[in-house]
Amino acid sequence: MARTALVTGATRGIGAAIARNLAASGAEVVGIARHEPAQFDGTFFKCDLHDTAQRTRTFATIADRHGIDIVINNVGAARIEPTGSITKDALDEMWSVNVEATVEAIQAFLPRMKQQSWGRIVNIASGAILGKPGRGGYSATKAALVGLSRTMAIDLASFGITVNVVSPGQIRTELFLVNNPLDDPRTRANLAGIPSKRVGEPEEVASAVAFFASETSSYVTGQLLYVCGGLTVGKMPN
Repeated sequence: MARTALVTGATRGIGAAIARNLAASGAEVVGIARHEPAQFDGTFFKCDLHDTAQRTRTFATIADRHGIDIVINNVGAARIEPTGSITKDALDEMWSVNVEATVEAIQAFLPRMKQQSWGRIVNIASGAILGKPGRGGYSATKAALVGLSRTMAIDLASFGITVNVVSPGQIRTELFLVNNPLDDPRTRANLAGIPSKRVGEPEEVASAVAFFASETSSYVTGQLLYVCGGLTVGKMPN
């Protein structure tokens, strides 16, 4: 039976790769993003998830029109603010998008999952949860997402619903390349600290997400998987 998957932030970078992977595996994909793509393999809803009222309406519309079996919360908000300069406005924005929108998306589609005793929820965090300079607010909200996911996994396991987290490291997305040009000495130094000695590809993150979203992952829940080329286990000894 074909499953229907919702992917937020579905038109760029990691989200686009996730949407393509799920569609290729036979899922019907419903995508949400602020920017409408020229082409999308599935059903697309334009929505700015920073806007609370807009996202509430969009989730309700999708729940009414589509039977969502899989929820991939990929969209995120990040601000660079060093400790001592973290602002409430930035914290509020990141909390709203990274945590509140995730909760709202899950709860909008939870009734169907419970009714059919099957569901897959995959939340996208970040390697920044382990600490990253200037990313205190971002790290905090993504770490909150991990705690939320683990608790939801406990609450929903008896309904046949799994909740897992994928935490990407340095991935070759448009945004990453803008902020980290590959010919920049600082970028090269960062890559040298990754055991695999390279940036990851969005498709590699999508493969991890696809496993958690699959039928075969039914006994895997409450888990955090880093897709980071070994970065999170430290630099390998010479």
